[in-house]
Amino acid sequence: MSAPVPNQNPAATPSPGVASLARRIDALLPQTQCTRCGYPDCRSYADAVASGAAPLNQCPPGGAEGIRQLAALLGQPELPLNPEFGDEGPRRVVYIEEATCIGCTLCIQACPVDAIIGAPKRMHAVIEADCTGCELCLPVCPMDCIALEEASAGATGWAAWSREQADASRTRYAARQARLARDAREEDDRLSAKAGAVAADDPKRAAIAAALARARVRAKARPQ
Repeated sequence: MSAPVPNQNPAATPSPGVASLARRIDALLPQTQCTRCGYPDCRSYADAVASGAAPLNQCPPGGAEGIRQLAALLGQPELPLNPEFGDEGPRRVVYIEEATCIGCTLCIQACPVDAIIGAPKRMHAVIEADCTGCELCLPVCPMDCIALEEASAGATGWAAWSREQADASRTRYAARQARLARDAREEDDRLSAKAGAVAADDPKRAAIAAALARARVRAKARPQ
């Protein structure tokens, strides 16, 4: 199932109370970073729920138990999971069919928790223990060589996932985001230095080229 388009409207800086509530909401989310809730990541959804911009029933991986916990925290009535965002189901992980993989690295770029390893033009592999089952790697694979397998023996929602796994997933996601931001800054610096080297010959052209290059780098680093 394809996820709804993530909400692209950045919220204003939240008040300390809203930010604190968002952290507590985020602690109750499964941290699959699957975007099925309609937001770019779990924390963005937590921010939206805390500010009243989103209801508490848009997280399929958390399922009914996740909604129950959010309702208890917020003092709100429990709601059924909104089917627009998917259905509660067993936890699934992906694996890559070795014979078909061409090593394009698109799945590595799509994985929000760095659970896929490999090098360009070499077969990739999934670290099953780290895979959250977000399925974001499936649509980007040009060879259709990524498949799903059930990993929770039919258990769904929080019965198929643990707080320890969620915390580990949050940590891996944060580390990946920090790495992407660092890489973007380094590339930005490199491009700025390159533009400065030719600025003496054509300052206007160099400034335009540098601005366009920085925009491309930032776009690549932005969560999809």
